[in-house]
Amino acid sequence: MKQLTPEQVAKLRPESRQRYEARLKAVKRNRRILTIFCTVLVALLVVVVLSTTVLFNITNIKVAKTGAIYSANEIISASGLNNGDNMVRTDFDKVCERIEKNLPYVLEAIVTKKLSGEVTISIKDTTAAIFIEASQGYAVADINGKVLEILEEVPEEANFMVIRTSNALEAVPGEIFSFADEEEKALYDELVKQLKTLGIFENITAIDISDRSSIKLEYQNRLRLLLGSVDELEVKLKGGLETIKAEDSKDPTTVAEINLTIPKKVFVNPLDSLNEEKVESDTKDTTATDEDTTDVSADTSTNEDVNTTELSTEADEENSNDE
Repeated sequence: MKQLTPEQVAKLRPESRQRYEARLKAVKRNRRILTIFCTVLVALLVVVVLSTTVLFNITNIKVAKTGAIYSANEIISASGLNNGDNMVRTDFDKVCERIEKNLPYVLEAIVTKKLSGEVTISIKDTTAAIFIEASQGYAVADINGKVLEILEEVPEEANFMVIRTSNALEAVPGEIFSFADEEEKALYDELVKQLKTLGIFENITAIDISDRSSIKLEYQNRLRLLLGSVDELEVKLKGGLETIKAEDSKDPTTVAEINLTIPKKVFVNPLDSLNEEKVESDTKDTTATDEDTTDVSADTSTNEDVNTTELSTEADEENSNDE
C-alpha cells in the first residue's frame, strides 16, 4: 500500500480518508505481527541451535543400581553414552535397548536425566530359567526366552527348565530365542500360554515337543506328564493339574508318570525315578484300544502299579445331578 503525505490525506474526501486510515492501521498491525513472529522464530532457532550444541550436554554419567552381574563401568560402556553428548539429540530409549542387548543378564535398564546434564542409569537383573539346545551350542535363557549366554557343555545340577525341540533353536545372547519351525513355535507358545493360565508354568522343569504326536512335560523334576498329540490340549492340561493336586495331597514328593493322552482319563504310574522305564508308560499301550483303558466313573480305581481316573466335566456333573 502506498502511503500518502499529510497534505494528500487532507485533500481526500471524508469517506476516502476513513477508508485510507483504516487500511493504514491494518497494514501497520500486520507489520507488527510479522515483526513479532520473525523475532520469536529467530529466538526459537537460536534456542534450538544452542540446545543441540552448547546447552543440555551430558556432564556426568553415573549408575544408581548395578545389579549383581555387571559393574558400573560395564553398564556405562554398554550404554554408548559419553560426557559431552547432547541430551536433546540422544535417543534414550535406544540407550536402554543397547544396555539390555549388550548385557544379556539385564532385564530392564532405566535412564533418568537432569537439566544440569547429569544422567543416571539403573538396572534390574534377570536370572537363568531355561536351558535349550541351540545350533550354536547350549543356550541359557530367562523365563521370557531372552538368551543370556551360550555354553559349550550341559551345566551340572542347574535348576533350569529344559526345552527339547525337533530342530535346534537359534539363540543369540541378548535376543529372544527363535524356532526354526513355525508350527513348533506355535505349539510352544500355546503350551506356555495354557501353563501360565493354570498357574504351573514356573514349576515346569522340562518341555519336550520334539515329537508333536508325543508331547511331554516334567513337573518339579518328579512328575512326567504324557500329553500325546495336540488334540484337546487344554482339557489334558487341566486334567494334569487336577491329578498333580491329588497326588501332592497324598505325598508332595511323589515321583510318577501321569498319562493324559486320552482326554478326561488319567493313568498314574508310580516310579522310583523319572529315568525309570516301564511298559505301562508307553503311550501306544495306553491309547491302543478300549480294552486297555477301562472306562470308569469319577471314582479312582487302583491296582498295584497304575491308577486310572476318568475326569468329569462340569456339564457331566450337572447331568448326573439332574438324573
